[in-house]
Amino acid sequence: MFDGSGSRFAAVTGTGARVWDTRSGRQVAGLDGRGVRSASFSGDGSFLATADGQEIRVWRLTPPGAPVFRHSLNNQHLYGAPAWDPDRPVLRYLEGGTVHALDLAAAVTSAWRDRLLDDVRLSPDGRTYANAERSGTRYLFQLRATGDGHPLRTLPPVPVPVSRDPSAPVAPEDTVPLMAFSPDGRAFAYGVSAPGRDADARRFTVWDLHRDRTRSTLDLAGPAVVSITLGPGGGTLYAARVPPVGKLSDEVWDTDHQRRTAVLTGLASSLAVRPDGRLLLGDGRVARLPSGRVGDTTSSRATRSVPWPSLDGSLLAAGDQTGRVALWDGNPRHRAGVLRNVFPAPLGEAAEAVSALALSPDGRTLAVGGDAGSVQPWDVATRQPLGGPLTTPGESIDSLAFAPDGTTLYAGSPHVPLQRYVVDPERAVTEVCARTGSTGLTRTQWHTYVPDAPYRRICGDAASPG
Repeated sequence: MFDGSGSRFAAVTGTGARVWDTRSGRQVAGLDGRGVRSASFSGDGSFLATADGQEIRVWRLTPPGAPVFRHSLNNQHLYGAPAWDPDRPVLRYLEGGTVHALDLAAAVTSAWRDRLLDDVRLSPDGRTYANAERSGTRYLFQLRATGDGHPLRTLPPVPVPVSRDPSAPVAPEDTVPLMAFSPDGRAFAYGVSAPGRDADARRFTVWDLHRDRTRSTLDLAGPAVVSITLGPGGGTLYAARVPPVGKLSDEVWDTDHQRRTAVLTGLASSLAVRPDGRLLLGDGRVARLPSGRVGDTTSSRATRSVPWPSLDGSLLAAGDQTGRVALWDGNPRHRAGVLRNVFPAPLGEAAEAVSALALSPDGRTLAVGGDAGSVQPWDVATRQPLGGPLTTPGESIDSLAFAPDGTTLYAGSPHVPLQRYVVDPERAVTEVCARTGSTGLTRTQWHTYVPDAPYRRICGDAASPG
C-alpha cells in the first residue's frame, strides 16, 4: 500500500507493519502489533492507521515510535481499512452498517515540534508554563501564558555545570534542567544538574513571577542535585542530592538568606510540599517542618510522589508505576481511596506509569497523566473515571494543571509543550450540538456512542431528561 504521493510504502506483516521510503529504499518505521489486518496512510503520509481485532491505532512515522492514538473496538468487526478524511483530522471506519468517526485533532496536532524540549512544567494555578531547551553549553528557560501561549519572559540562561574532577568533564548532553513552581504559583525556580558529577558551581535562580524579577540566586555546589521543589511564595527551596558514593539526602534552603537550614534523610528524590509549607512528602515518608522529623505516612510506599494538588492541602494524590493512584487526607494519615488503573492495556510487558497529576479548583476532578501519553479524568467523590482517556499527541505527559475556572485542562509534553482540553460539561454539550445539529443525538446514536448513560435530549429548547 502506497501513500498519496507514492513516496512511502507500507506492508502488513504477521508482527505489525513496516513502512519504507520508496525513493531511498530505507525503512522509515517498524510498527509492532501482532494481528494487524489493515493499514492506511494519512493524506500527507505522516501517520499510519492500523487495525486489528482489538483496536485501531494511529502511529506517527517519526520518533518516539509509539501510537499517538488508540481506540478500542469492543468486539466491533471492521469492514475494510480505516479511512482518513481528506480535509479534516478525522478517521472513519465502517462497522455493522454504521460509519464511526474518530476526531484525531489532538493526536495529529500541527503544534508538534520535531526538536523536543528538555523539560516542560505547568504552574499549579494553571496560569503559566515553563519550558527548558539546551543550546550548546547552556540552557534557555522561557515562561509563557497558558491562555494563549504568549511569551512572558525569557529568563537569564544557565551554563552547564563544570566538574570538580578534570579527568571526568561534564558532557552537555548528559545534563538535565530542573524546574519547579511554588504551590501558589507566585515563584519559579530553575537550574541545571549533571547527574553523577560533583560540580564547582550549581546556580539555581528563584524568579518572582508577580514582580517579574529575580528573587534569589543559590549556589548548590557539590554532589548532583536531581530534583528541586519550592515552598509557598518561593521562600524555601528543597533540593534532593545524590552523591557519587553514599545515600541520597534532601536539603532545605532559605532562599532569601541564601543559606541551607536543614539536611533531611530517609525521604526520596521526588518531593512534594504541602501548600502551607508544614509538610514535605517523599515516597511514603513525610517530614514535619520546620522540625525536619521524618516518619512513615503510608502502609505501602508509592513509587512516585507528586505535589499536593489541592490549593488548601486537604488532599494528597500519589501515583505509582502500575498506573494506580492513592488518595490521602492532607495530614496525611488516612487513605481516602485508590483509583484503579484505567490506562489502555500496555503494548509491551510494562504497565503505563503515572507521570503527572492535577486536581480541579473545586476539588471534584483529578486528572491523571501517564508516561505513554494517556490522560484520564476521574471523579474524586465516586472514584470513577469520567469517560475514556483524552486524545493526546501520544508521548509522556510531563505536567498537568487546570485553568483557574476549572473549565480547561492543560497538559505538557516534550514535543507539544501546551495542550488544551475542554472539561466543562456545558461547553462539551455546546460542541456536541454544533456538530450534530439542533436536534442533537437520536436515540440510536446515543446508544451507540453513549451506551453507559440513559438517553436524554441535550440540544435545543426541548432539551430535557428522557
